[in-house]
Amino acid sequence: MSRLQQPFLQADKEVPVHDVLPTTCLRDPCSRQETVSTTASDSDSRDCLLTNVKGVGKLQEALQHPFCLPLVFASGLFLGAFAFVAVHQFAQQELAFSVGETYPGVAPPAAVPAEYFAAKPLDNSCLIHNLKVPDGPQTFDACEFVIRSTDEVWNLRGDVAAAIEKYFHEDYVNAGSWGRRGIGKKALLEAVLAEMRAFPDIQIHITDCICRGNDIDGYKCAMPDILDGTNVGPSAYGPATGKYARWTGLIESLVQKNAKTGQWQYVAEWGVHDEWALIQQLGLDFSKVPHPVRNTEPLHDCQPLLSSHPTMQMDYIDEENMQAHREAVASAKHASLRAGEFEKHP
Repeated sequence: MSRLQQPFLQADKEVPVHDVLPTTCLRDPCSRQETVSTTASDSDSRDCLLTNVKGVGKLQEALQHPFCLPLVFASGLFLGAFAFVAVHQFAQQELAFSVGETYPGVAPPAAVPAEYFAAKPLDNSCLIHNLKVPDGPQTFDACEFVIRSTDEVWNLRGDVAAAIEKYFHEDYVNAGSWGRRGIGKKALLEAVLAEMRAFPDIQIHITDCICRGNDIDGYKCAMPDILDGTNVGPSAYGPATGKYARWTGLIESLVQKNAKTGQWQYVAEWGVHDEWALIQQLGLDFSKVPHPVRNTEPLHDCQPLLSSHPTMQMDYIDEENMQAHREAVASAKHASLRAGEFEKHP
């Protein structure tokens, strides 16, 4: 067995035992180079050598005892656990100092509050009927589409504008926090570029994906994710802070095949991310962050964002937003054509 397999045993027999003794006992008691030698000094040297050799032998016997290695291992575990607890407590203290003074914690009640029973109940079962997936072929891998398109837009550092042009419908609806809406590819590209300026090293880590639907009506997909990046540019929340942040979120999307081009595209997305955690990590004053006075997202009781029955259809509010965008684009094109004709024939 090699020395690496038995670190507690003597490695080589040819190594003298007294190499491990203190320097005071390394002198040869029989050396003839001594200028002064007495019987007493020789006797003391031999006693010292004999004592230390016996001590080394006892140490080796102790290390070879069956309980020695388990004791050493247990001691290592104890020291490791102690170090982990110390570092964890230090990190918690650092976190408490970083966020400043916090509200005191309150213990949970021992029973359901009477005020809860007195409040108006809500039954969401009316939603179930509209969630049934319509029958149809399911050959398209919608989750693969979601993952690859997300990487091409955000993670691969490629042609961002081309990826948006390819993967997003011209009347794309982008619904975010606080009930905010963005309509069309132009609004999407502006939002993406602004986010990339704020967090140039941004990465979207997809943690899961699930899609339901069919090739004819399209697919409803859900994608939880974790975003991280360093804020080196101005953002929608405030000036650059130079701080790293990590925040989580969830995106629901409608993916359908474009009837004109045959390309599968995002028609709409509803996303919610932990912006509170992001703002806090950036060290910004929430009262100075631009946001609506209240959340304007309407309640969708009994009507899902994406109804699957009898066909895949968006909530009526987003359908109206999309229709308004189509009309605005058509009106702008018509006005542009009329202006061109006027220039040719004043």
